Amino acid sequence: MFWGILCIILLLCCVLEAFLLIRDNGIVAQLMTAAKNMAAAQGWKAVFAPAVSWLIGRVRDRIKLPGKKDSFSDYIIHIAFSPSGGLGDYIISAKVLEELQDVCECTIDVFCEKEAFGQAIYGSRKNVCVKPWRDFEKSRNSYDLALLVEHFVHIKNYNSARLSALSPPLYRKVGYILKNWDRLYVDIPKQCWRERIQFERCRALGLDRWTELRMGEAFAVADKKVRIPMKPAYREMWEKNGYADKTYITMNYGTDVMRAGLKQLKMWPKEYYEKLVKLIHQKLPEIKIVQLGDQRAERIGGCDRYVFGESLEQIKWILKNSLAHVDCEGGLVHLATQLGTACIVLFGPTPLHMYGYEENCNLQSSACHNCMGLHEDWAYSCFTGCGGACMREVEAEDVAEHLFAVLKRNNQKIR
Repeated sequence: MFWGILCIILLLCCVLEAFLLIRDNGIVAQLMTAAKNMAAAQGWKAVFAPAVSWLIGRVRDRIKLPGKKDSFSDYIIHIAFSPSGGLGDYIISAKVLEELQDVCECTIDVFCEKEAFGQAIYGSRKNVCVKPWRDFEKSRNSYDLALLVEHFVHIKNYNSARLSALSPPLYRKVGYILKNWDRLYVDIPKQCWRERIQFERCRALGLDRWTELRMGEAFAVADKKVRIPMKPAYREMWEKNGYADKTYITMNYGTDVMRAGLKQLKMWPKEYYEKLVKLIHQKLPEIKIVQLGDQRAERIGGCDRYVFGESLEQIKWILKNSLAHVDCEGGLVHLATQLGTACIVLFGPTPLHMYGYEENCNLQSSACHNCMGLHEDWAYSCFTGCGGACMREVEAEDVAEHLFAVLKRNNQKIR
């Protein structure tokens, strides 16, 4: 009897999973990938609360548990907004948030897995509140519109009556995405393959990581610029720490921690950074080199200053006033570029046509690059078996030559 009941329960679970996968257009698979990545970086305990929240949201969706569907009686649209990914993704997703604010009067609660990133990019905006990501699924039904933003803008739920009455333009955007979803979305559960096909579709259509968020004709995304809030108090700290009277460049040796204890293949080798530091000191001894990073960062030998584990608010001021920033493709490149700082960016697995900025100096191996998404473990395991030759083939001398050219272009005295 017991085993019969257990088999029935397991069968029902399989049916439910299949149903959710079909109805959710791959979001279940995406969330499972996010859960595995979070567990690898932070342990399974960090996954439990978001998982419970997600289950509550799914149950509320399917069997219509009492929620707060009509909790708002005012004439302002209330939006739940959940960006995914790392710091760079949060910056890019802010473009959609800004367009939402332009199209209607609204309040936006931004549910962030990485709250420090969320506060730095969204926290100081008018009518925006940053909240924990774990609460998104269980509370999104109470909003007039709930969006999940990754490479696509997902309409999780919406209040048709309020949207059509309070903002016909926003109502039309939502309707356009829903009507054209099958054409806009890559309906493949496996995240790496879904993204890889999206990258190739973007290449064919002349789109990139920013303009893919147009979702056809739903959003404008006319440029690659968003407002980065800057707190004056941190400028005072920047000055007190002695940066204001120094000429410096910044560099970073690190990436988001997707898997504890492992380095992503897209990182330029540390010994190459150290050789670059020597070349800079030889040619430009008056320019200081500041290495940025989190508390786990490894030191690049020879730098003049190390800023590890500092608040992103302070990092903004350091980057904004840097003569140039040297890094692999990542969040600090996106942040520095938004702040107007020239970047020398090393590309390997990450596709340059998706993540490159035209104003930056983007370098990659001519022989091997752009393998992101070719297999599930692309971030840590080289698809060709060469162990990350794409990054090793970009020499320090080449980076130094381009760096000096950038500094000269920006009116720095180069001998």
